[in-house]
Amino acid sequence: MSARDKTIWRDYVVHGVYFNLYAWFKYLPSPIGDLLRYWVTRPFMRSVGKVRIYEGVTVWYPYRVSIGHDTTLNEHVYISGYGDLTIGNGVRIGHRTSILTSDHVIDDASVRIKDSGLVAKPVRIDDDVFIGCNCTILGGVHVGRGAVIAAGSVVNRDVPDFAIVGGVPARVLKYRRGGQPTS
Repeated sequence: MSARDKTIWRDYVVHGVYFNLYAWFKYLPSPIGDLLRYWVTRPFMRSVGKVRIYEGVTVWYPYRVSIGHDTTLNEHVYISGYGDLTIGNGVRIGHRTSILTSDHVIDDASVRIKDSGLVAKPVRIDDDVFIGCNCTILGGVHVGRGAVIAAGSVVNRDVPDFAIVGGVPARVLKYRRGGQPTS
């Protein structure tokens, strides 16, 4: 068995165990459901601080995800850890936000999309970030400390420290008072 086959097998087994356990608690109401979701997810994550996980949150590849302390994942947040995801301390993620850490390889038109494979694109979200509802953060993005992402935004490039960004694609609208951009 090749190394790739072993990785696929490990992913399959870990996902099977995780999702079957998590399914029991995914939609239980707060606050008991939040606690149970945290305790079921915690052993499968690379690292996790004290996190509040509301109803309907989905985490793919949790063993490639790190989340800091005092972070909130609101209702129906979708996280893919395939390409590696790091979320800092004190982050607030609004409901129905998606954080994607991979993309399909689409360059070769002779290969069917379903057979094209994935490319990993890590995402890093620094401390004290607010992400509004219905946002999409695409792979390869770094969201700087203290940044704010407006509701409905699609973030496809790095966000500087203390920036307020919004739109599709997201662009810097202004900087938070007292914050100094470092990038």
